[in-house]
Amino acid sequence: MQQGMSQSMVATAAMQMFMRALQATGMELSQMAAAAVAANPALEELPEPGKDRREAEGDAGDFYGDGSGGVDYEATRRHDVMMDSLTEEISLADALESQVRQSALPSAVESACLRLISYLDEHGYFTEDPVEIARMLQVPPDVFNKALRALRDLDPPGVGATGLRQSLMLQLERLGEADSLSMTLLRDHWDELVRHRYDLAAKALGLDEATVAGAAHRLARLNPDPGSAFCRAEHHVISPDLLVVRNGDELQVSLTGNGIPRLGLSAQYREMLAEHADEPELRRYLSQCFREGRNMIKAIADRQETILTVAKAVVERQRSFFLHGPQALVPLKMEQIADATGLAVSTVSRAVKGKYIKCDHGVYELRSFFTAALPATEHDEGISSGAIRARIRALVDAEDPRKPLSDAGIEAALAAEGITVARRTIAKYRDQLRILPASLRKQR
Repeated sequence: MQQGMSQSMVATAAMQMFMRALQATGMELSQMAAAAVAANPALEELPEPGKDRREAEGDAGDFYGDGSGGVDYEATRRHDVMMDSLTEEISLADALESQVRQSALPSAVESACLRLISYLDEHGYFTEDPVEIARMLQVPPDVFNKALRALRDLDPPGVGATGLRQSLMLQLERLGEADSLSMTLLRDHWDELVRHRYDLAAKALGLDEATVAGAAHRLARLNPDPGSAFCRAEHHVISPDLLVVRNGDELQVSLTGNGIPRLGLSAQYREMLAEHADEPELRRYLSQCFREGRNMIKAIADRQETILTVAKAVVERQRSFFLHGPQALVPLKMEQIADATGLAVSTVSRAVKGKYIKCDHGVYELRSFFTAALPATEHDEGISSGAIRARIRALVDAEDPRKPLSDAGIEAALAAEGITVARRTIAKYRDQLRILPASLRKQR
């Protein structure tokens, strides 16, 4: 036995509420606020500025305030109806995170696995190459590999893949069909499979075409969209959280405030608290309501401030993108933004997930500005993978449809610009961009 003192960080209720608010999208935050208003009689939603001046008195005009101009019973009734209509559906990410936390993984592996989940799209596929994600997260290789395996062992089968092909392979492995003909087709004859050229695959394998066709039809019974059983916030119209306005070479970043709930504390319940000061139980209950209400209001305010801080740092380091477009995207790691803002990497990760920024070039998720660097041979610095993808897209968009660029042609075009990229990397990025091979893009 040993006696001693040690320091540890304990997440307070206020900190936990802030983390939930920070990670939430605008729609999820609205649902959180509606649930809080429905459960807390001292908390109410404030009207939009200028809509009803009678309700906007007191703290109603102040997003960060503690008071309000009275109880709007009609608004309360509407919130009750809203809460009754909320479904219990969960997202794919929620389901995966729940499984991870119940899997008794080592803490480092669990943390890496949870961070990996944030890079999955609505289908359960990675939006970035896992190797690049490992480089961005700076997770030790052994921990990262264990986290990736743990993620791919979760339900639904097929999550954690880089695309459809790998997802189907993961599903076959889960079914104990790793040595099947269907797996062979996926692994070695993908091009023939997607073009339904079963005769070519049969000839290469020394089998009859009917056997190969049967193995291909087996794949049709697998799930091409592992995330299909879960609710998808992405189906809703994207409302930008931030706006970048260009004024010459100056870039101004601001919050849009779209969909962000404006909450305040009820003046009526303040009076009730003062009037019943001699009733300990009632006073204790009301004090708790006010404390939780203040925590919710502060969590939303801190969320907005944190997102804006992170966004400004991202825009500053991606100036070339906002001035010149996607082809000018530079390598960026979350650790760089964490160092610049003084925030933890995990806080930066939460702040950029599901938050969108609107600029002259379109609407982008904040997380998309974090890309790994590819080693460059003719440049002093690496080139971001995002910039490479943008250049590939531009080359394909400008090609002659009667003579589309092959992967070798794209490689040569990039090399002419001083960018050296392996052909297999080009093929991988082309798949991620959902660009068909040259043979399937060719127009007669």
